[in-house]
Amino acid sequence: MKLSEIYGKEVVSRDGSRRGWVRGVLEYGGAPRFLQCFDSDEREFDIDFKSIQSVDCRIVFEDGSSDRKKCRNLRLGMPAYDNTGNFMGVLNDVESGKSGIFYIIGKKRYRPEFICVGDAVIVRPPRALKENVTAENTVILKKGTSLTPEALKRAEEAGEYFQAQMKTI
Repeated sequence: MKLSEIYGKEVVSRDGSRRGWVRGVLEYGGAPRFLQCFDSDEREFDIDFKSIQSVDCRIVFEDGSSDRKKCRNLRLGMPAYDNTGNFMGVLNDVESGKSGIFYIIGKKRYRPEFICVGDAVIVRPPRALKENVTAENTVILKKGTSLTPEALKRAEEAGEYFQAQMKTI
């Protein structure tokens, strides 16, 4: 792609709606980083080069602004409660690593699928098995095991996904 060929090109979001035209390019560290664009009302906006899907007779990009509107502010120090209303402490940190994302409340780590964040953090404990999950006289999951995504995957591989779901009731 030559930069000289993109000036004045029409830009559209991936859903096909026309957004405007290219006015310029912003660079950082010697590499182009953003397209400077304007719409029909001459309002300016920028498009990150990483979000460009294709460049042909017009530029198609992934519009991240709609995703951003869905996002909420995540503040450390928010109070955390369990699903029965007991205070558990405050949200100390959010950790991201090879094993996934964890919310740290007090000294315990919780997976995002068990967390609801609003004005406070609500922690829903994972469902636990009330009986052993077995297949062909072998125990796949033991009684009391939390039904985490890993445990469900193990049960599914053994063909006992439905049994695992039902034995939490």
